[in-house]
Amino acid sequence: MRSKMKLSKLINGWLNDLSIKNKLILVYAICMILPLLLTDGVVFGLLEHYEKREEEYRMRSVADSVRYLVNSSFDEAVTAINKIYLDEDIYKFLDDDFESPYDFYEKRFEITESKIKPLDGGRESALSSIILCSDNGGIINGGNFYNIKDLKYISWEDILASKSSIVVVFYYPQDSIKNISNKKRVAVIRMLDNYSWYDRNMMVYVDLDFSVLQRKMKAMTYEYDVYLCEGDRILLSSPLQKSINVDYEDLPEDVDIDLEEPWDIYGRNLRIVVSGSESDFKKIIKDHQAIIFLLVLLNLLAPIVLIRFINRSFAVRLYKISRAFDEADIDNNKGIDVEDAGKDEIGLLIRGYNRMVERLNSLIKTNYTARLERQEMELARQNAELSALHSQINPHFLFNMLENIRMRSLIKSEKETASMIERLALLIRQNVSWSTDRSTIEEEIVFIKSYLELQKYRFGEKLKFEVNVRDDCADYLVPKLTLVTFVENACVHGMEGKTAACYIYVRVYKNEDSLVMEIEDTGSGMLDEEVMYLNDRMNNCTLEDVKKGTHVGMLNACLRLRMSTDLSAVFNLESEKGVGTYITITVPTDKLRKNDVEGDVG
Repeated sequence: MRSKMKLSKLINGWLNDLSIKNKLILVYAICMILPLLLTDGVVFGLLEHYEKREEEYRMRSVADSVRYLVNSSFDEAVTAINKIYLDEDIYKFLDDDFESPYDFYEKRFEITESKIKPLDGGRESALSSIILCSDNGGIINGGNFYNIKDLKYISWEDILASKSSIVVVFYYPQDSIKNISNKKRVAVIRMLDNYSWYDRNMMVYVDLDFSVLQRKMKAMTYEYDVYLCEGDRILLSSPLQKSINVDYEDLPEDVDIDLEEPWDIYGRNLRIVVSGSESDFKKIIKDHQAIIFLLVLLNLLAPIVLIRFINRSFAVRLYKISRAFDEADIDNNKGIDVEDAGKDEIGLLIRGYNRMVERLNSLIKTNYTARLERQEMELARQNAELSALHSQINPHFLFNMLENIRMRSLIKSEKETASMIERLALLIRQNVSWSTDRSTIEEEIVFIKSYLELQKYRFGEKLKFEVNVRDDCADYLVPKLTLVTFVENACVHGMEGKTAACYIYVRVYKNEDSLVMEIEDTGSGMLDEEVMYLNDRMNNCTLEDVKKGTHVGMLNACLRLRMSTDLSAVFNLESEKGVGTYITITVPTDKLRKNDVEGDVG
């Protein structure tokens, strides 16, 4: 609570030292610039975030389309290869010891006609030709048959060592065997090893038409540039490559990779690279950047110009008011020119100042001297009335009568009655002696003990009490009858309906820089609702609360103690029905005076 008050005081002090211009700039920065930046930042951030998510989704869809396109072409080739892979007649032909080239051509014609049909997958098919290879020296290169050793552009040893049964090869047959044109090719290859009794190395591969694959990829009309790469080597791409008659190109360094997905297929570690175009959101911002810049500039400059005019409106008129106060003279007060006063609050203040000056001048001229005389007469009258009141309430005759009764009781040996009268006289003297509104803790304790001793005549052994006051607390001054009010409440209300003995404890001690006063009873206690209500009222009581007539004594004591300590006294009430009540009063010692400072309180 105190830290909040200190912070509030610090902020108020800092603001009070700022000029009106700086206050307006501060309001402008905190209430307009900062929310504008935060709001625009969040909105733009969310728009860009969702735009990126949408763009990533579209890129992944493009990557899936490329994967499907290439995979479907490979699946066609694998279907054709698998038919040959299971045909033993082809194995026999590739393993045969041909008697002569004529014998080879004759048997090749039979195999070609019966086993190797011309590939026709339709207009959209990328299948080109089927090639059968063997390390049989009798095979003459040409048509659909080649000796493995003459295939320089395909490393059959690597294929043989591959862990995959089917391998895809992207190659460029430069300086290759005769009759093979130098252009980019794609081959789906499989070693013929289904029948283990053939010892020769044999394989089959299907050539795919690279230009068909490239055309299909281009025909998909992607909004992005898509590349199918092996490492940095571009195998297929949506941007058309320079020519199919040159070797595969490398991925340019200036390509912005927005999405990259790995793809392992038939022994090849490929990757699909998608290069995104500029997002729609960024395009909109770029296309309208001039308008956006003008709007931002207008939002920033317009309030600054307005602040300047508002500040001038405030400063000029406040300066006039300040100068008027500085030049004010008790004998000659002048008003402020209202020509440019305006109709706002400062204008009202100027007009109010002028009315005040007029009335003040009038009062000074007509009533100043007469009022001084009336005040002197009123003061004398009040002093006389006060003296009369003091004489009316002088209770000395009452004390004399009580002393006579006490002495009479002693003469008749009625010691208990005499003791009661003595304590009653002490209580009355304390109540009616108002030469000062304060008494020491020690005097309060004497009063409390007398009060509790009188109550024991009423309650007997049902009432037990214990009072403990530290020596270093005895001289502190508190409003008169502060502690006894709480003790009275504990004695009267606490013992109501209580059949068992009730204990009352009064403790006064120091805790660091505070004086602590505790009043505890083992009486009837209170409900939680009443405890909450009293805690709030005790710490926030006003004169109106005291006038309402509920808990008057306690609230009166709380209000007087808070007023005498600059509202620093803190009250804490704890109670449980049927168990008892515990009140703690904590006051900073620097808010209390001691008896040697104020003097004898009598």
